[in-house]
Amino acid sequence: MDASKIAQMNDKDGLQNLMENARKLDRDDVYWLAFRQKCSLEGMNLDDPLERDFYNVLNAYEELLTEKNGRTTKANRTRQKLARKGIEQCLIDWALGAPTEGFKLLIKKGLSELTAEHLVVHYKDRFPPEAVDAAQKRLVENGVC
Repeated sequence: MDASKIAQMNDKDGLQNLMENARKLDRDDVYWLAFRQKCSLEGMNLDDPLERDFYNVLNAYEELLTEKNGRTTKANRTRQKLARKGIEQCLIDWALGAPTEGFKLLIKKGLSELTAEHLVVHYKDRFPPEAVDAAQKRLVENGVC
């Protein structure tokens, strides 16, 4: 299956099935294309681009946790923090704090565009300069940018 067809898929179960089959066939390229597309579906109905991208990031992290643990795993602490502080403050805290488990997992899998740090840099006009600088520095230190 080519990249353009995967990019048009909007069925989470179909994408999950494609990911599983790609793994069986040792097709990492197809697996990660389907993974990214599945993650992009999470926030697709949200109007705010930052909010939409945040939910893509959260979904990617939860997918990697599920893969790592061998069972469906939600990022409960992240979701609690989100409910308490909101998206922008969560991203600021992550950019200014130590690298999170999510950041490490996503970088390890080559998915830097699905990190909170990437969002802070991408939407830099919505964040304080110190958060943007810290996020940029972390990305550079990890071979991104």
